[in-house]
Amino acid sequence: VEEKMTEKEILQALDSDDATVVRQAAFEAANQGLKSALPVLVKLFESHSMGIIEAVEVAVRKIRGEEAVRLIIPVLRNEDATVRNISMDILREIAEDDVQSMIDLVYDEDPDIRIFATDILGSIKNASVVQVLCEALEHDPEVNVRYQVAISLGEIKDPKCVEALKKAIADEEWVQYAAIGALAKIRDTQSVDILLQALDTVSPLVVSIIIEALGDIGSVKSVPRLLEYLSKWDGPIRIK
Repeated sequence: VEEKMTEKEILQALDSDDATVVRQAAFEAANQGLKSALPVLVKLFESHSMGIIEAVEVAVRKIRGEEAVRLIIPVLRNEDATVRNISMDILREIAEDDVQSMIDLVYDEDPDIRIFATDILGSIKNASVVQVLCEALEHDPEVNVRYQVAISLGEIKDPKCVEALKKAIADEEWVQYAAIGALAKIRDTQSVDILLQALDTVSPLVVSIIIEALGDIGSVKSVPRLLEYLSKWDGPIRIK
């Protein structure tokens, strides 16, 4: 029977120039849930070997925990898009291990970090996350952040965010699209009411998107209003 590697041996192997040795050490760290290996594993996100990166991803996802989240967060500022994407992908899976650290990023000075953070928070089903995202949807000065917030609220599908999404329908079109999509995913009676009320306040293009969303929801409640639009509009909206 092959002897289990010691903590010291794993940490030394992770520093090897041999990709095979590093991969083996990463898998061993994962099997042992070795939290002391996390700083080295996260650093290896920048490896040029896909084999090492795959092994490291597996290890970090398996070890996870608060420390993993806190070590990965700074990687979101890495200039290499591939490295950032790896960190985001892992955080979507493990961010619930340290929700507060992720919430703190929603108030970061860098709008890109706020976009990354609100994207990741969309994977967490947590009441405090919904409240923070609703506030960001209303108050964040960057349209791209508000757009991502609306997308994330659609992923969470919590009816408590419907009122914030209603306000977002008065935002820029880019945000309107995301808010409509989110309301369509929530699919409750209140969502249908909001979408029907918005038909007379938005541009023809957004009207078309709302009609499509109402079709996806499939609520009979919207039929009388849609029939009104059938006689009122010509062309693409009538076809929709």
